[in-house]
Amino acid sequence: MIKKVTLLTTLLSVGTILTQAQSVKDALIISQEFNNGTARFKGLGGAQTALGGDISSISGNPAGLGFFGQSDFSVTGSYLNTKNKGSYFGETNSQSKNNFGVDNAGIVLHMPTYRNGGNLDKGWLNFNVGVSYNKTNNFTNHLFYGGTNSNSTIVQSYTDLMYQDATWQEDFQDTYLVEPYGDASKGFFPITREGDAKYQQNELVETGYNSRTNLSFGGNYSNKFYVGVSFGFTSLRYDASKHFGEYGWTKDAAAVAANNPNSVFLDPTNDANQYLDASYDLVDNYGYSSRGSGFDFKLGFIYKPKEDWNIGVTIQTPTWMTISDHLYTYKETSFYDDENTDTRFGYNRLVIDPIDPTDYNVRTPFKFSLGATKFFSRGLITADAEFVDYSSTRYREIDGMYMDNAYTRYIDDTNNGIKETYKAAINARLGGEVLINSFLSGRAGVNYFGTPYKNADNSNYNGSLGLGVKLNSSLYLDLAVQHSILKYSESPYVYDQEFWGTASPVADITVNRTNAVLTLGAKF
Repeated sequence: MIKKVTLLTTLLSVGTILTQAQSVKDALIISQEFNNGTARFKGLGGAQTALGGDISSISGNPAGLGFFGQSDFSVTGSYLNTKNKGSYFGETNSQSKNNFGVDNAGIVLHMPTYRNGGNLDKGWLNFNVGVSYNKTNNFTNHLFYGGTNSNSTIVQSYTDLMYQDATWQEDFQDTYLVEPYGDASKGFFPITREGDAKYQQNELVETGYNSRTNLSFGGNYSNKFYVGVSFGFTSLRYDASKHFGEYGWTKDAAAVAANNPNSVFLDPTNDANQYLDASYDLVDNYGYSSRGSGFDFKLGFIYKPKEDWNIGVTIQTPTWMTISDHLYTYKETSFYDDENTDTRFGYNRLVIDPIDPTDYNVRTPFKFSLGATKFFSRGLITADAEFVDYSSTRYREIDGMYMDNAYTRYIDDTNNGIKETYKAAINARLGGEVLINSFLSGRAGVNYFGTPYKNADNSNYNGSLGLGVKLNSSLYLDLAVQHSILKYSESPYVYDQEFWGTASPVADITVNRTNAVLTLGAKF
């Protein structure tokens, strides 16, 4: 029977030829942004397309700079707590990770147009300039799950790779984990026992962030039409380490003979024979880091059809980035006569070198946003929607750096993997603000991030609450707390389910993220 698992699908979960698989994952890491900003806009659910007059306008809708009637400066500190719960074969484990940092800092310089005579409410009233730093994504994460699997072994995924790629076939053959079938057309089978109980655990630790420094300009025409442009300079810093462990027993002679009666494992004079009916510890490790920088542009408009309404639009170009990756991955297997002893009789370590080169260019998707704000006597409601086609992310060789047909195919395969994995999504935000008294405001908001995957639903919903305090005529303080719950399923490894006659293992993950932000600002 022909094994039908595609190479890319296997790589995404197994972590063997990781560079290409990680590049497909990078497409989402680079493209997906959560618009962290000041505590005011965080409390409003992040809705900012049709609402100006906040430091977040520098990175949100630059047309909002036209609403500033005086200069402004603020800094936003952040605390992020991520709690993960993983359920795997009936066992549940929890992990948490905390992170402190600066989410946003910016300054707006108000530059009114001074005119002698005429109607001071007509024409261009100001041209304001803003500079800000904004953290658009925080990758802090720690995930762990484990349980007893009696249905499969990760070595099944290795044999699928060997079936499809001669290089991996050569590398894995000497690990004492695999053996060819007697019928060579079927490829290889695991020496580890598929159907016996074995403990498996998977741990993933991620750190880093995506950030953007913006230089923005916004103008106000007759208090009716606002226009702005922003120049963004993006920085990516992402690090991940994954450790998968499997602890079980290898097959006995009878089980090996059923698949290959001429196996070297059955020859008592061959060293391979001692690896039968033995206890083993298998650890599959990889570490990955990605650094990048790039630039983009954003054009924004806000129109007031009536005094109590704003209509906003933003158009953001792709971000053109240069990325540099570093990868290591290795597998270690120890063999023991008895699972209760620490004395091993066999050991092997397989190091998988990364695919070179690791420098490339990336173009992220266009982003389009449309929003509206309705004002009341003591508050407002604002909402917006953003369209992003994640499947349009494209990788490209750095011109003249690599003259290698294999690398060209690698880039093409990565782009095809992106198109097969991702799709367009709608992100929606809704928020409201109420003026409680002359110095205190209350805020609440929700947002929805549509799933970027074609074949999985990991839609993300967030809720937020916030307070705004006017300390005096120039100083202000804003506080917001945002909470999100995300549930999804993942496989620590996958294989050809039809060939092996059993489903790939699945872990159910619940992610709780609580983000508290505090903004201190001054108008001058």
